[in-house]
Amino acid sequence: MDSLQDILGKRDFTPPDEVTAVKEFILRRYKSPSTVRVERDVLVVRVPSSALAATLQLEQRTLIDRCRITRRLIIRYGSR
Repeated sequence: MDSLQDILGKRDFTPPDEVTAVKEFILRRYKSPSTVRVERDVLVVRVPSSALAATLQLEQRTLIDRCRITRRLIIRYGSR
């Protein structure tokens, strides 16, 4: 039976390039911080304001194309 260290030692914990690309896109274009999480086949983007979340929803196609997102994209707002 494998130990926990053996199992976790084989995993790659570096975030996908999509995560970095989305964070940089939002920071460069809107000068706002964001958090991006990967959950299975979903990319969850959280921004601090509802206005920014609505703007990102309108520009969702541009965001997907420029950041080369291959997963389903969910945009949320709030501090959590």
